[in-house]
Amino acid sequence: MGGRFTARTLPFYYGWVIFAVTFLIYAFMYGLRYSVGVFFTPVQAEFGWTTAMTASAVTVFFWVYAFSAPLVGNLAERIGMRRTVLIGGLLLGGGGALVSCVQELWHLYLFWGVIAAVGAAALYVIPTMILSRFFRRKRGRAMGWSSVGVSVGQATIIPMVAALISEWGWRPAMRALGFVVVAVTSVIGYLFLREDPESMGLKVDGEESNDSQGDGDPSIHERDWEPGAAMRTRSFRLVALSYFFAIGGIISILTFVVPHMIRMGIDPIQASGAFGVIGIMSAVGSFLFGMVSDRLGRRLTIFATTGGIAISFFTASILPPNLMLLYAWAVLYGLSYGGAPEQYAAISTDYFGRRYSTTLFGFLTLGGGLGGGLFPLLGGWLVDVTGSYFATLLFLGCGMLVANLTILLAGPPE
Repeated sequence: MGGRFTARTLPFYYGWVIFAVTFLIYAFMYGLRYSVGVFFTPVQAEFGWTTAMTASAVTVFFWVYAFSAPLVGNLAERIGMRRTVLIGGLLLGGGGALVSCVQELWHLYLFWGVIAAVGAAALYVIPTMILSRFFRRKRGRAMGWSSVGVSVGQATIIPMVAALISEWGWRPAMRALGFVVVAVTSVIGYLFLREDPESMGLKVDGEESNDSQGDGDPSIHERDWEPGAAMRTRSFRLVALSYFFAIGGIISILTFVVPHMIRMGIDPIQASGAFGVIGIMSAVGSFLFGMVSDRLGRRLTIFATTGGIAISFFTASILPPNLMLLYAWAVLYGLSYGGAPEQYAAISTDYFGRRYSTTLFGFLTLGGGLGGGLFPLLGGWLVDVTGSYFATLLFLGCGMLVANLTILLAGPPE
């Protein structure tokens, strides 16, 4: 499947194979990441660990993930995309499988918080940027639609894991899931991913002419910026600042809004149903805003979606204890959230080219990770100080407004 002859004679552009592989990697990578919370309950029961002790492994995971992103981006530039994805899948799936051998708390921190986290960074940064290299005119659609894989992984793998735990026990279930993740992400990724279309004798988008480029503007033509030069531009700094605030808010909101509604009197099980609504609507948002991005440009799409998220955050602070209104809020947030994150990867490639895209997106991911680690801590502190979630939700809304305004100012680099 990897030869030039085969790729050129396919009845469709090979970029859509990259899309399918990226979709699968997202589904299984995020399926494993979000399934860990299901495993923590039996782990706590077996060892007598507190929620704070096990949850700290997630904090370690997130910070290691963030700081690994620039490193794996640079590694891909040195040894190639496919080898980096192969290593990433082995680390994520292998780290997950090793969790089944945990006997001490530090084992959990090492296997999940460090080993699996480095693998997760590789499996997010690298396939995302490979996909951006294969598309230009259809970049928004390809990258937005691929993130539907995240919702698919959450909707299918997490319930399956819960059933396997009740049937087999948590150790065999975790081991099996880890091995499946290795098979799908490492093996399939290595076999079918490629560096770029030119390495296969193809044109970007599969077309002979690629004059329509960039941020929805035919006058913008991609230039391959050196990482150091790119990071010194006002454009990169504003995009990174916007991503820092956007991811900080996105990671934080679900930690606070459902407990807020429960505290106000909504039944916990019914309130938790908002997660399902968000999952469905985020898939819809990814699909719709992917098309909008290719028509109106990445910057306006991010501006619209972060604006919608900001409105949803402010609305959450004044929601009455009404289940239907909570679900309506989940529709607004899910649609806006689904259209935002992957477009940052797309605009990074639009502005700074494809040659060093993995390294640059690695640094963007680091910025997002710093926000994602900091904002929940600040939000939790505000809850403790004020005794309610109101100030925290306002804080998150203001942060998202900063993301919204900074992306509007982040024009193409000169």
